[in-house]
Amino acid sequence: MKKILTLATAALLTFASCDSKLDIVPLGMTTLETVDDLETLLNQEPMLYLDDNVMSYEILCNNMYLQWEGLPDYFGNHYSLTYAWFAYDETVDRADLTAEDGVYSSLYESINYMNVIISKAPGASGDDAKRKQIIAEAKVLRAWYHFLLVNMYAKQYDDATAAETGGIPYVDNTDVSEQKTKLTLAQVYEKLLADCSDEVLQDLVQGHVDDPCRFGLDFGYGVRAKVLFQMKHYDEALRYANLALGVNSRIEDRSTVKTTGVWTLTETASNNYYVIVGGQARSMGDYYGITITPEVAALIDPNDYVMKYHNDGMPAWDTPYPELPDGALQCQVSDTKWNMFGIRSETMYYLAGECLIRNGKIAEGLSQIDRVRANRIENYTPYVNQASGLTEQQAMKLLQDAKRLEFLNSFENFCDRKRWNSEEYAETLTRDCGEYGTFSITPDSPLWVFPFPQNAVLHNESLTQNY
Repeated sequence: MKKILTLATAALLTFASCDSKLDIVPLGMTTLETVDDLETLLNQEPMLYLDDNVMSYEILCNNMYLQWEGLPDYFGNHYSLTYAWFAYDETVDRADLTAEDGVYSSLYESINYMNVIISKAPGASGDDAKRKQIIAEAKVLRAWYHFLLVNMYAKQYDDATAAETGGIPYVDNTDVSEQKTKLTLAQVYEKLLADCSDEVLQDLVQGHVDDPCRFGLDFGYGVRAKVLFQMKHYDEALRYANLALGVNSRIEDRSTVKTTGVWTLTETASNNYYVIVGGQARSMGDYYGITITPEVAALIDPNDYVMKYHNDGMPAWDTPYPELPDGALQCQVSDTKWNMFGIRSETMYYLAGECLIRNGKIAEGLSQIDRVRANRIENYTPYVNQASGLTEQQAMKLLQDAKRLEFLNSFENFCDRKRWNSEEYAETLTRDCGEYGTFSITPDSPLWVFPFPQNAVLHNESLTQNY
């Protein structure tokens, strides 16, 4: 997809990192003086650059391995981030090994662009309706980018402890002279909710937007639902998930693989509320080469449309060539542009399903999951058929296993695991690496919080590590 950049936008790309202030800040005046000029900052394809294409969040959840590498690579150097992830070794000094962080810097750079829009749009010349719209989009994106950050670099939110728990800096202005101080989790989430408030959402396009660089009310509602969900405010989260689905309930239909023989998913797929891919530019968030653990591979139904009918020269999932535990599988599909850090309709179905199950409405909750899975599995037997005999915990287990597979290679599983780890669904995960050993990660492990990178910490005394 093409990035839309004007000369005015290019001026912003000259912003340098002001290490003493944490984020990317302007060094001088820009030429973004009209609403149309400012809008170009939204008309870009967002990309979060994962260092070496590593979805480390999924590695910690024991869902994936590194691409093109095997057990000897993981355990060859006991002082490396790779070893810390795979051996679940809390003694490795991860902060010392994190000189820079591509996701961290990309997110704060994108936040700065949103702040430029929010600060300059009120005085810019142009259409008033568009002015309100781009300010609203910028605020919602600012909330979403900070939501990703706080769930990467801070502990799980809990009402009882949020006021005393370290969060992240919430950068909401372009003032180069202001210290970007780390806030508490309570303060961060208060600002998140303000940036996706009903007052803000009313200025979004009141529907779905097909342009993957932009979004409408479905994503706005989705962001608010996700924030409330991560706060464990499940009743409120359900309300906004239902509102989002009221705008866009379209589910990706994989039954087409049966007739086409290929699994193709573009960034313009109608189930996407807003797309954020990851990885290096060459991969653009596609599935090719991702390798899943035996535990995840076992969750693939034999009648899965992709597993059963993809025949584009090779099976969709095959035995990986690196040395990995028996049962691991590697994806051979390259035509799926995966929404790794954004939101899609399926996110809302699973969110609503969990909220309903927690509220004792097991059949209703499982029916939400069934709507998605019916588009994944041929001759699907609905979960709701067994709902009357299930406890909440049993229904949640069905949801958890299905969601683990549905959101593979995305940030969704990591967010869920942190949240579940803070309540009755806490679980110690165990990884069997054969001759290299068996390793476990506990629900309260510091590994669930990523370190602030050195290039930020060294110049901002408020950025003490959160683990």
